[in-house]
This record gives sequence, structure tokens and C-alpha cells, in this order.
Amino acid sequence: MNHKKEEYEINIVQLPNKILREKSQDVALPLSDEDILLAKKMIYHVEDSIKPKSKFRPAVGVAAIQYGIPKNMFYIYIEDQNHNVIFRDLLINPKVISKSENLVALKQGEGCLSVNESEPNQEGYVKRSYRIIVEGYSYFEKKVVRHDKSNYVAIVLQHELDHLEGKLFIDHIDKKHPWKKTDNLFII
Repeated sequence: MNHKKEEYEINIVQLPNKILREKSQDVALPLSDEDILLAKKMIYHVEDSIKPKSKFRPAVGVAAIQYGIPKNMFYIYIEDQNHNVIFRDLLINPKVISKSENLVALKQGEGCLSVNESEPNQEGYVKRSYRIIVEGYSYFEKKVVRHDKSNYVAIVLQHELDHLEGKLFIDHIDKKHPWKKTDNLFII
């Protein structure tokens, strides 16, 4: 099963497609050829999206459900401004072990490949746990791993975890007071 990268067909499902609201299902291990191909497609898509001349909208992560495939897997790839990798993993069947009560939000709000920029009501703070511990099967390490992350990486993990539950970032925005800051909210 040798696939060239240009053969990967990337079709992002967007609202109002109802599949985005479905709960994803666990993936059988060891991975099937189909799931390995899906993992490779996700990696290619996200890593290519941050290249200067990519045809894709820039992304730091993607969940299988965003391709219309309700499987519990997502890929995250985050670099700093000097192109050093801060976080890179493709997690399968991830589970939240714990979350902090302190919250964090991006000062400009969040965005999503599955939510078109023209979609209404996506301006505002998306309040997420400042720190999160997640356990899941790592595609790269071929074993169950535990990630204890905070700040921006924690935000991205929670964004992708939401996809697996059929939730989107817009569900977290306070519609009446979208930019309201609370005492336990750290803005980055």
C-alpha cells in the first residue's frame, strides 16, 4: 500500500454538515491498513498546511471526523516561530485523565477548518482548561502515552478532543458576553 502524498484527497466537512455533531467511535488496535492510511493523510494535511505555498487552510490539528470519518483519532503539529516542534502526535482513542480549574483562552479567539470564516457567532473567548492530562495510543510511539500539557498546547488538545465528542469551539462562546473575562481566565 504505497500512496503518494498527492493522492491524498482532502475534503474538509464544514457546518452545517450534521456529521460534525456525531460522537466518534474508538479505533481497533492494531491499526487496520485503512486507519494507517487515514493517519498518514492527517499528518500530510496538517504539516503541508503550514508550508508557504500550501493549497490548504493553515492548521495545527485535524480530527478524523473533519473528513466525515467518525473515528477517535486526531493529529496535532505545533511549531514555535523558529520552526522548532513544540508538540507532534497523532492520538488514537484519547481520554482525558484530568483538567485544571484555571482557564485559558486565545486573545483573538479560535478558528476551525470545519467552521467557515463567514459562519456567525464565532467571535469571543473560548474558555478551556489551562492544563490537561490526556492519555491515548500514539501513532508514532506505537503505545499508549500520556501528555501533560498547558497553555496553547492544552487549548489545541481540547479543541481536537471536542471534535471527537461532536462539539465545536463555537459551542463554548458566551453568546451574550463573548469577550467577558473572569478571574480564573488567563488570556494568551
